[in-house]
Amino acid sequence: MKIIAVKKLFSNAFSEKNALILRSEIQKLLNTKEKILIDFEGISKYTTLFFNFSTGYFISLLGVEKYNEKISLKGLSSLGKRTYQNSYKNAIKSYPPEIQKEILNIISNPDD
Repeated sequence: MKIIAVKKLFSNAFSEKNALILRSEIQKLLNTKEKILIDFEGISKYTTLFFNFSTGYFISLLGVEKYNEKISLKGLSSLGKRTYQNSYKNAIKSYPPEIQKEILNIISNPDD
């Protein structure tokens, strides 16, 4: 299992910038056969935006089943768990293919 210690990357899960840093770290490990554990120990500030642009991106990219097999989280505070769940629920909603493509495009290219 590969572990990403979020606290070593940044001090809060609050911004799009930090989400893109985490997303890059996940991407580096994605093609390995090992599972990825994202450890949020020591992080206390969260936004749904952060999770949309980090983990939500991979839910949309991989699909729910493959995401759940490959990626897990630990160390979230109660606020972090609620915030992550909001993002997760939004990401797994069933949308028509053209809407799913548009959503993935937005979270793939946030500056466009």
